Amino acid sequence: MAKVMRKMWPLLVLGFLVNTAYSVMWPLTTIYLHGDLHLNLVQSGLILAAYSGCNVLGGYIGGVLTDRYSARVVGLAMLVALLVDAGVGFIWNGIIAYPIVLVIFGLLTGGMLTLITAITAQLGTDGRLFNLLYIFINVGLVVGTASIGVLFHHSLRPIFALLIGCYGLALILWAKCAGNFEQRSLSFDVKNDQTAVRQPRVKQQLTKVGLGVLLLTLIFMWVTYAQWMSNVSVFIQNEGLSIKLYSYLWVYNGVLLIVIQTLMARVNHPRVVPWQILMGLVAIGGSFLLLSGASSVVVLFGAMTLLTFGEAVYVPGVPALINAHTVGNEGLYQGLVNAFSSLGKALGPVLGGVVISYSTSFSLLFFLCAMVDGMIAICFLVGIWPIIRQRES
Repeated sequence: MAKVMRKMWPLLVLGFLVNTAYSVMWPLTTIYLHGDLHLNLVQSGLILAAYSGCNVLGGYIGGVLTDRYSARVVGLAMLVALLVDAGVGFIWNGIIAYPIVLVIFGLLTGGMLTLITAITAQLGTDGRLFNLLYIFINVGLVVGTASIGVLFHHSLRPIFALLIGCYGLALILWAKCAGNFEQRSLSFDVKNDQTAVRQPRVKQQLTKVGLGVLLLTLIFMWVTYAQWMSNVSVFIQNEGLSIKLYSYLWVYNGVLLIVIQTLMARVNHPRVVPWQILMGLVAIGGSFLLLSGASSVVVLFGAMTLLTFGEAVYVPGVPALINAHTVGNEGLYQGLVNAFSSLGKALGPVLGGVVISYSTSFSLLFFLCAMVDGMIAICFLVGIWPIIRQRES
C-alpha cells in the first residue's frame, strides 16, 4: 500500500485535518451547551439535531456537487466557508451565536467529508482504500480529542483557534494538490501497485432493498453510537468521574482504531466485508450491554474497546460494500452514506435525552441501544444475504 499512500497523501492529510477539527468540536458540544450555557439535555439534543440535520444536508449536497462540478472548486469553497465560520465562532460563541456557528459547521463538514470519501471511491473498489483513509481520519480523531483536555477551560476560543489552523492548512493543501484528484482527469491506477490489487466491479448489484437496508443500519447504528458522543459524557459526570476521563476514552478510541484499521488495510478482502459489517454491529451492541450493567473505569474502557472494534470494522465496511456493488455516481452514493449517518447522529441525542428525561435511567437507555443494534444486525443479515451467498458460491 506504500505506492497507494504516496499518490493519495494529499487526500489523506486533508481527511486528517478536517477530522481533527470535527473531533475537537463534537465531544464538547453537549458539555458546553449543558454545563456552560445551562441548557437541559432535551434542549441540547435539539440543537445537536439541528447541527446533525445540517450535516445530513451537507453530506448529500457535497456528494451531488462532487459528481457535477470540479472537486477542486467545491472543496476550496467549503474550506473557505469553514474558515470564516471558525473565525466567527472565535469572536462570538454565546447562547445565540454558538448554535448558529455549530449548524453551519455541521453543513460544511458534512460536505467536506463526503467529498473526501467520494474521491476515494473514484480511485477504485478495493476496500483497503477506505481503510487507509480511515486510518488518517482516526489519527485526526486522536489529535482532536486529545486536544480537548489541553485547550478547553470553559472557553471555546482556543478550540476555534485550532479549527482556524486546521482549515488554513487544508485550504493551502487543497489549492495546490486538488488537480491531481479531478474525476475526469484521474490517472490513479491501483493495478500498478503489486500490494494493492484493484478489485473488478462485481456483477451482483445492490438491489433497492439491499441499499435501503444498508442505509437504515447506518441511521440506527449512529442513533446508538451518538449516545457515546453526547449523553455518556453526562453519565460519566453523574457517576462522579472526571470529564478528563471522557477525553481519555476518546483518545484510547482513536489509538485503537488506528491499530485495528492498519491491520485491516493489510488483510481486507471484499468477500469478508458483509461479515465485518455484521461483526461490527454486534460489537457496538455489546458495548452498550456492558455499559448498562456497571459504571467503573474498567467497565468504561471495556465498553469503549467493544465500541472501537465495532466502529473499526463497520464504518469503512459500509461505503466499501456500496462502492463494490454500484457503478458510477460515487459522489451521490457516498453522499447518501454520510447523509444517513448524520441523520442517525441527529436523532440520537434527542431520543437519548427523551429516554433519560422520562425514565431518569441511563442503564435503560444503554440497554435499549444494545437491543436496537442487535435488531439491525439481524435485518442486515437478511437484507444482504443474496450478496453473501453470491460471494461464497
